[in-house]
Amino acid sequence: MTKLNFRKRVFQIAKQIGRTISTSAKMYDVRDDFKKLPERNKNKLTGGVKLFIEPVVNFTKVDKQLDILCTFKEQVEKQGFAFLPIFESENFIQGLMFRPNDDTWIDAAWNRMFYANHCVNLFKGGYDPTLAGIADILYDSRSGLFCNWDSRHRAVGSMSASKDQLPKYGWNNALVIKSTAPTKGSKPIFADEVACYLFEKKNDSPKPLTPVERFVAEYRTNDPSAIGAYNAFKYAKLKLGTDVLPELEALDDARTLTGVSQFRNDYTHPNVGRGDNLVGAVEALKKVWTGSQVPEFSVFLVLGCCHLIQMHKTYNGAWGFKEKTMIEALKWAYEKKGLQPRDYCTPRENGKPYESVAFHFIRLAYNEYCKEKLKDKDSMLSYEHFGFKDSFLATIGVDPEDMKENEEIDDSSISEEFNIPEYVVS
Repeated sequence: MTKLNFRKRVFQIAKQIGRTISTSAKMYDVRDDFKKLPERNKNKLTGGVKLFIEPVVNFTKVDKQLDILCTFKEQVEKQGFAFLPIFESENFIQGLMFRPNDDTWIDAAWNRMFYANHCVNLFKGGYDPTLAGIADILYDSRSGLFCNWDSRHRAVGSMSASKDQLPKYGWNNALVIKSTAPTKGSKPIFADEVACYLFEKKNDSPKPLTPVERFVAEYRTNDPSAIGAYNAFKYAKLKLGTDVLPELEALDDARTLTGVSQFRNDYTHPNVGRGDNLVGAVEALKKVWTGSQVPEFSVFLVLGCCHLIQMHKTYNGAWGFKEKTMIEALKWAYEKKGLQPRDYCTPRENGKPYESVAFHFIRLAYNEYCKEKLKDKDSMLSYEHFGFKDSFLATIGVDPEDMKENEEIDDSSISEEFNIPEYVVS
């Protein structure tokens, strides 16, 4: 290897423009950015310095770090890897670890899925160690687990390179769980939950997690909202369509729900039954379409059906709605008219997404079935409980006068609390 001259030089930008940096460079000292901070924030982070969720209580000074680096060869010979501790909290130590590249575990319960084709495409132009960076790992000194919590594709990419192109050992950004960390009691520390927390926090920015990834990460870290949504999925036999929660995928006739984030926000709203109608709504929809016909349910379809059931409850049967008729009507409309679930989900009036779907169920299937198939116009449902703007009704060809069969009954519109973007008619 060519011997490099690392003599310390004082960088002067004026002398280097057009020589070692381009004429378009606009470099400046990062300390200029620091000077722009408000005085109250200089040298005082509001949240402090933390490892996991614990405050840092100690750090290794520079001269001590240099001494430890001199012991790396001895550490590798003794334990198979070397570690430079930098920050320390009650139960954790963070630092740099020098270890074999291929000795690691992945937790598929919360990590991103591994995509072989993506990995191949990622490195088909070559594996650049500078761009790849160093792996993020968690080492549990209680069990010996090396958990790669973020950089699985980089790890596989390095393993795929020719043996004479990359060294067997590499650097890792490591968080170490101390051997004294609790495994029982009120606050046990589980390695997979720590790794999941780190994965979520790092990957939420600058590349936000997908709604499914966020849901799984929050569920694995015992977020109450995520646990509630998980139970709703389980009881209604809905799934995510990925292997990260295999117990949901294995449920009998489970259908994939699209719109996980919106579902979590809205399924407990009073106008869709606070979650009480979910199981019934999903069971009804499954009776209409088989899994081969409709493997996925939109959040609009499911919560729209929940709203329809809730309207029936609100008016205590006086409206005349019958769930059995709805199921048969949707079947009939699918078989005779080719209506798919998406046909009931658009268009939607802004602020009334699930009301709109419930309305389309009645307008396109329920009433048409009663009139054409049953020959029973008396069983047709009125639109008196819906309140839509004339502009929305015009888009679907409904006369506003048809909506006023009984003005004495109050409108039961979907709350504007639903944060749904306005539907734009194309």
